[in-house]
Amino acid sequence: MNGETHNMNDITSDFTCLKVSALCKASRISDAVRHVTIGPDSVLIPDYHVDNENIENEPNNGITKEVRPQPRSQSPKISTRSGITFSIKKILLENEVQRREEVKQNMQRRLQSMMRAEAELREQMAVIRNTMIADREHQESLEKDEIARLEAEEEHVAQQNEIKRKHEQQLHAQRILERKEKLEREVEEQRIRNQEKQVLFEKMLPLHASFTSTYQNISTVSKSCKDRNILGPAFAPHSVKLKELSKRMEGLLERAKSGELTEEDVNTAESLAKHSESILNTFKQEIDRINATYDAEVARREEEVRQAQAQMQLMASKAQEAAVQPDQSPSESSIESTGVEGQITANASEENRAPETTNQTHLSVESVVPESKTDDLLEFVDKVSLHTYLDSQQLLENHKIMCSPLTQSESTKKFRFECQKAINIPVNAISGVSREHLMDKYEKLHNLLGGKPPTNANQHPQGIQFCKHTLAKKFVNQGEALVSSKPEMAFSVAAVIVALWNDYPDFGELLLAYFYKTCPYLVPIFLPQQQGQSNEDYYKSLGYKYSEDGTVERQDKFLKRMSGLMRLYAALTVTRQRKLVTSSHPHGLQNAWRWLAAILNIEPRPDICATLILDMLEVTGHALWKTYPKQFPKLLALLITQYYPRMHSIGGTAGGPLARLEQFLKNSLTKGSIPPPDGQLPQNFW
Repeated sequence: MNGETHNMNDITSDFTCLKVSALCKASRISDAVRHVTIGPDSVLIPDYHVDNENIENEPNNGITKEVRPQPRSQSPKISTRSGITFSIKKILLENEVQRREEVKQNMQRRLQSMMRAEAELREQMAVIRNTMIADREHQESLEKDEIARLEAEEEHVAQQNEIKRKHEQQLHAQRILERKEKLEREVEEQRIRNQEKQVLFEKMLPLHASFTSTYQNISTVSKSCKDRNILGPAFAPHSVKLKELSKRMEGLLERAKSGELTEEDVNTAESLAKHSESILNTFKQEIDRINATYDAEVARREEEVRQAQAQMQLMASKAQEAAVQPDQSPSESSIESTGVEGQITANASEENRAPETTNQTHLSVESVVPESKTDDLLEFVDKVSLHTYLDSQQLLENHKIMCSPLTQSESTKKFRFECQKAINIPVNAISGVSREHLMDKYEKLHNLLGGKPPTNANQHPQGIQFCKHTLAKKFVNQGEALVSSKPEMAFSVAAVIVALWNDYPDFGELLLAYFYKTCPYLVPIFLPQQQGQSNEDYYKSLGYKYSEDGTVERQDKFLKRMSGLMRLYAALTVTRQRKLVTSSHPHGLQNAWRWLAAILNIEPRPDICATLILDMLEVTGHALWKTYPKQFPKLLALLITQYYPRMHSIGGTAGGPLARLEQFLKNSLTKGSIPPPDGQLPQNFW
């Protein structure tokens, strides 16, 4: 509102000035102008036009010219519209000139004000600049002082750090020296302790070796016992004590290996070794007493055995005479039987030749089976075969008792696993791919049974025996699983078995014992079911297996498994010795002949007998024909003319195993030969 009032005042003042200016000018020209100059009655005067135009076009130089009045013309003046226009323009021009003058003055004042302000600004800038220079110089001075102070502090800190570092170096060097001295003392103390432990360990080793040797001597002495039935009860008290001694000795050996052995432990080991020796001496005395009693008992029963054999021969001759066909002359049958039995007797005597008689090396049947049952058993088993079977099973039982400290101890679980691994890997890899391959597997197993690295079986007193026991069982399992599916593999497995049997005869005895336990028909023996014996126990004694739900093994699977065992057993008898081995075969071809002769003297079982006889003939027939060219064909003829009809009459059918056996016998007798078995290793293969 104040601004609008101010503007109105300015306009009003302008009008006032305009009025004054107009009146002034009108008074000055009043003498010269006598006519109407404004309005419709105005008179146009040309003379003034030029002047007016000059006035109108006069430059705006800001200088006001005085207008001189023209001399009045004598002619009458006429008022025109141009006069009015001239007056307005003149007024406007004057106002413009005045305005410009005012603007100029204002500009000059403004310019002066700006110059003064600029001068003041320059003065202020100079003051500020000087102030800033002074401040900067002061700040630089402060910074220099601060830098000097910091440098001094850093120098001081560096000196302190250097002093501290030198002090720490001294402390570190001192600690290193102390640690070095401490380590030297510890090394010296450890050396002394190790030396003491080594001395104790060296004392412990012969004691452990003596204990192991005594333990093995006990095993050897037990084998010399002639009466296996009395051996078990006689050995039982010593077995418990030996288990305890062995466990304590193994604990001491573990302490020796871990470096915890003390002088007291060595004294304990010495006491254990002496105790085991006393047990050995006592056991030897008991074995001598048992053998003396056994020899006396054998001498007493020899006559009874001779009488029983004479009675059996008489019964056998009567049975053969009754079995002669009407169209066959008695003399011909007698010749054939005599020839075969003579050959059987000759080979059996060759097989069993030893410093002692057969009756002295086997248990008597009467010592195991009551006399009332002897005659019944002889209808199912051969007497010599029964001795063989009972001896083998007693051997296994004694061996299990001997190894029980190892097999029943939790502390030896890792050792048993390493031994089983060292057995399973090479046995599973046996094949006849090359001589080098077979030799590698044999050497690994040979080193294991000999207690050599990488698996040192001598770490435990029963380690060697455990490995032999496990290896024998593994080979029998190979017959059940591998050979039953791949019959040609029997010969490479048999080659390794025979080589190991040459090196370790007790391993061969364990192997036969496991063969007879798994397949008693390899003896051969067919035990009848005893009074009070369950069906499951009876079938297990015949070699059958039972599943977890109590189901007996199917007949076809049973026959296949027994066939694999027979082929592996038969392969043992025809496997040749390795090159450069001059010793006799540990279980040669005469055992195949003995088995065939023994099976002919037992009442046949159609399926199993036909299967096993065929397997035995297929594997060993070629070698038997070559070794016994006259007697073996007679045995085949006896099989097809007498034994086969007996099996056929019992079985009631000619199919299956019986048919295959009949066809094989006919083909062999027709061709006059039996081909070599598939898979047999070449001569001098290794």
